[in-house]
Amino acid sequence: MVSAVVIVAMVVRWLDDDGRAPAPLGLARSAAVAPFAGSEEVRAAVDDRCVRLVLADTPALRTAGLRGADDLGPYAGMLFVEDGDSRGAFTMSGVDRPLAITWFASDGSRLDSARMAPCPDRSEADCPLYRSDRAYRYALETPGGDPASSIGPCVS
Repeated sequence: MVSAVVIVAMVVRWLDDDGRAPAPLGLARSAAVAPFAGSEEVRAAVDDRCVRLVLADTPALRTAGLRGADDLGPYAGMLFVEDGDSRGAFTMSGVDRPLAITWFASDGSRLDSARMAPCPDRSEADCPLYRSDRAYRYALETPGGDPASSIGPCVS
């Protein structure tokens, strides 16, 4: 009987768990709009500017990233949110324009950054991997330009 209760509890948790990582830095989530409808977004202060960021907070969304996203619509970038500290690498496979990436710790402090270029000759085999020197909790990808120096809640 105890094992049946444990199994039921596990199934209920599985049905309730949407696989999303915890909300980043206490930021409020809301439904994203096109071209990322079905995802979620946050408003965050990036370098003291309040912007909208689409969240990559599930394994599937983190894997897809900005591949094939020619137009970010109202979003300044994509915030990759991990369940815990990560050392995962990023690739530009399937991304046609340069991106800046900044890795952040769980408290929002900046750890590392890089400028990422599209893969040479669109060849996945020759596509470099980009990774932080330290474990990170969040990674922010933004089109071209400079990597971010800070991230946190918007101040009204």
